[in-house]
Amino acid sequence: MTKRNLYIFVFVASLVGYVWVILNIFHIAPIYIGCLFHKITHIPCPSCGSTHSVIALLNGDFAGAFYANPFGFVVCAALALLPLWLLFDCICRKDSFFRFYKNMEARLKKRYIAIPALVLVIINWIWNIYKYL
Repeated sequence: MTKRNLYIFVFVASLVGYVWVILNIFHIAPIYIGCLFHKITHIPCPSCGSTHSVIALLNGDFAGAFYANPFGFVVCAALALLPLWLLFDCICRKDSFFRFYKNMEARLKKRYIAIPALVLVIINWIWNIYKYL
């Protein structure tokens, strides 16, 4: 992925994330889309509850955020930091985010990092299934 494409993708994804959270905070979402995986299989996916988690974090309910989905902490941090990082890179004509992305991409290809990351996702998935039962 080129630097330009990555920055555009992350900017648009962050913008969509902000819009989604705002629509859910004010209960003005035109339709409730929800998780397509959950709708089809009736099994929650690893990211089910992330929106509730982010909203709980914004309200200062850390325990509720963790219960809804621990990945909400990562999503909230990404929504807060990534747009600022992109803005910094664009204003200063740097590529620090692009270099970070390439570095993380290379690290995630290593088994000793990929396997524990995958195990965390599976544990979170099991947690989501357990609490929805």
